Amino acid sequence: MPRFGRNFRTFFFAALVATAGLFTMAQAQDVELKVWLVRENYRMPLEGWYAENPNVRINYEVVPWEHTLNQLILSAAARRAPDVVVLDFPWIAVLAALGHLAPLDDYVATWPQADRDDIFEAAWAFGQFEGVQYTVPFAHMGRALYYRADWFEEAGLSEPQTWDDVIEAGKALTGDGRWGLSIRGKRDDGSVQGWLPIFASFGGQIVDGVPQVDSEAGVQALKLLQDMVHVHGIMSPETHTYGSSEARGAFMGGQAAMAIIGSHIAPAVQSAGVPYGDFLMTHIPRPSLDVEPRNVATSFSWAVHAQSAHKDEAAAFVRYLANADNSMIFNAPYMESVRKSVYEMPEYLEAKPWTEFILADIPVSEPMPSHALYGEMSGAIQLALQEVLSNPDADPAAVAAELAARLREITD
Repeated sequence: MPRFGRNFRTFFFAALVATAGLFTMAQAQDVELKVWLVRENYRMPLEGWYAENPNVRINYEVVPWEHTLNQLILSAAARRAPDVVVLDFPWIAVLAALGHLAPLDDYVATWPQADRDDIFEAAWAFGQFEGVQYTVPFAHMGRALYYRADWFEEAGLSEPQTWDDVIEAGKALTGDGRWGLSIRGKRDDGSVQGWLPIFASFGGQIVDGVPQVDSEAGVQALKLLQDMVHVHGIMSPETHTYGSSEARGAFMGGQAAMAIIGSHIAPAVQSAGVPYGDFLMTHIPRPSLDVEPRNVATSFSWAVHAQSAHKDEAAAFVRYLANADNSMIFNAPYMESVRKSVYEMPEYLEAKPWTEFILADIPVSEPMPSHALYGEMSGAIQLALQEVLSNPDADPAAVAAELAARLREITD
């Protein structure tokens, strides 16, 4: 009996160790990554991933863009953050400053050089904060001047390249229920993102993540909006209420001859019944032809959360999400790819006949302000835009000075 007891105890202990070993192996091999998407169409196919990583399971969850930033901050406070997340560019500085993002420099350094070089050099900057690479970009979204080339031809007008061209064409084409130009002016960040390229076109600078609006460029960019509504009459007096739907809807519906909207809207314009050729895109206008085009753009990218317990696997999944094949799937119907090789794919070129313009615009695009307090800064800029768009008596110089003081108050 004692011998049986000893044998039983030995057998039980051995079985327990073996079971624990199997459990530990399973734990080491089986990983689940929680991945947050801002829209359903960011859900990339996983067949290729599972073929190479059968033990790293992906759990997609859609957290709408409108709520993502706040939900990320709340989830981190509760220690329930996702492993991988889609980020809009302005969020990177906010989250990096809070310590919520894992640096990716060391991971990216392991990529083959050809893979790194396939992403436009200008695009890499959209994933950085204070010199650290926190995200891998996969989609570019800049503003463009859309114009109805068919209407321009009928009126004997050439492609608008300067602001004077826009005003001249706008006056010629305004009337009979149609405005010359449509832009976003509602009190939201989209209006700020649409105004920053105009500010840049006049030579406006962003220093340490803060637009230097108390400048000639700041005054001119505010005055231009005011004049296009209240002096030249080429934009609707209701522009200050225009959100994305109204700004692009006016152009797609034939109520505006030109529009400054995102380049990613082009497929929707075609779907609305205006074929490419009848509409064209060109650079944001500038004061004169001797000034080089400039744009201020945003980008969407993939990040690894600092709280992830599986950073190696998460970084590998980020690389997978941003590869050329997935870029083709995502970018052909939406936004613009940041991978050079995608622009050589016949399917992509067929889906987007405007790629020549995009390839010319990406190199002259610079990132939006990258600042931990961007949200507050955006709110201040929104108020300034509302003032000049809605008030014909507002002094643009005074509005710019007041805005600059508010930005200093926020950021100092």
